[in-house]
Amino acid sequence: MSKSQELEIKNKYTGEIIDRIPSDTPETLQSKIKTIHRNQDKIKEMDFHERAKILSKFATRLRFKKKELKDLIVAEGGLPIKYSDWEIAIVSNGFKFCEWYYQFIEEKTLTSIEGEDFVKIRHIPQGLAACVAPRNTPLSLPLYQLGANYLVGNGAIVKPSTACPLTMLEAYNMMEDAEVPGIDALNIAIAPGRWAVDEFIKNDLIKVFLSISSSHTAKDILVSYAKMLKKSVDKSMGVPMYTMPFKKFVFECAGNDAGIIMDDVNLEQVAKWNADASYTNSGQQCFSMKRIIVHKDIYDDYIECLVNEMEKLKYGDPTDPTVDIGPLGSRKILMMMEVMVADAKKYDAKIYTGGEKVDTGEDYGLFYKPTLVEIKPELCEDLSKAPFLWREEAFGPVRSVTKADDMDDAIRLANASNYGMRAAVYCADLDKNEEFKRRLEAANIYINAKPMLTDITVALGGIKDSAYPPGAKYYPQELVYQKYLNDQTPVNLDKIK
Repeated sequence: MSKSQELEIKNKYTGEIIDRIPSDTPETLQSKIKTIHRNQDKIKEMDFHERAKILSKFATRLRFKKKELKDLIVAEGGLPIKYSDWEIAIVSNGFKFCEWYYQFIEEKTLTSIEGEDFVKIRHIPQGLAACVAPRNTPLSLPLYQLGANYLVGNGAIVKPSTACPLTMLEAYNMMEDAEVPGIDALNIAIAPGRWAVDEFIKNDLIKVFLSISSSHTAKDILVSYAKMLKKSVDKSMGVPMYTMPFKKFVFECAGNDAGIIMDDVNLEQVAKWNADASYTNSGQQCFSMKRIIVHKDIYDDYIECLVNEMEKLKYGDPTDPTVDIGPLGSRKILMMMEVMVADAKKYDAKIYTGGEKVDTGEDYGLFYKPTLVEIKPELCEDLSKAPFLWREEAFGPVRSVTKADDMDDAIRLANASNYGMRAAVYCADLDKNEEFKRRLEAANIYINAKPMLTDITVALGGIKDSAYPPGAKYYPQELVYQKYLNDQTPVNLDKIK
């Protein structure tokens, strides 16, 4: 049996060791998966409304433990304490009101073209789900993954990032202490991503693979799956037959969201919202505004307003309630911000503010100052020649800005991306707003909205490289399959007796 390794979890700001926890081995992970599989019926025995009430009740326990959870989120995740409330509220409100999801998975009667009502569509749990959550959300996304599977009747194993697993472990321990019915069909994997992902792919007990990562990581997972399929080929019957079964893959990936500012809006108000949209959690959000596109007639005035708002942002100790920008999650992110800015400079990009790092020389206390980089519009459309900062997601506090001639030009620039998660528009012209809704290539369009909108009614997902399957979606919809039931017993029973 492989020997378990101990993980050291450090405070992202001070470097203090918060805790040491054992990691899973291949054997312990396989054991957890088998236990979940054996106990899945405990969840399925309850109906949707029973499970919804259990999650709603658990939401109250989350609020009672809010202080402890906030402290963990701030320490291991580096998220400023003023935003840790937001992180907890997302999932606690989602659990409290999760019965809202019933509209997507309730049984539906279909009326045929002949006016008959013999057919029902019933939604069936897909089966045991393996879920991989990102580092930037220690609680909300991994707990949402766990809760969504529980709600529809799937067993689930959730792997939080090994950089910040403690908050999710605490939430799971709270579920155990509350003796949540069916808890034996849920568990947490503490394991490095690469071999854990391989185990999830090859394990036949796992029917659904739900991952939140970069698009490049998602594609690499699909390549690994293809390689495992190839290894499973049986040629004994003279033709290749793949013995490894299909899995349902759901990938939520990167965003490189465009934000368009037209020439008929209050620049001070919009700049304030855009600063929040771009730099919250040090810009380490998939749905942050990353490519800012500004009408040429107000470009200089808007830049002045935005830089003014950016320079109000305070970075430092995330336990300080006045701090807006906490430490970066890793040295890798710091290096990527440096690379993106250095690459932009090769294109004679203008740095309006920022472009500086705070480097302790360790793996904690790392900052990159909020940065705004101008990219010339003629460099933006051909992605093969565009600066790295424009064509790829900057998962840190560096943002690009460019100018547009008019509405059509702004839409062209916004759509010049391999990504399509969200797009935001600030424009007072109602007719133009309808054009933006129709023509922008993103799964989620926000018109004149406050930033950071997230509640259970907000769909996740994207198009292009931002999600697979593409489109705005709710996890409960993705974790069930439709069963077509055609029951003509009422009219044919006498005939078949």
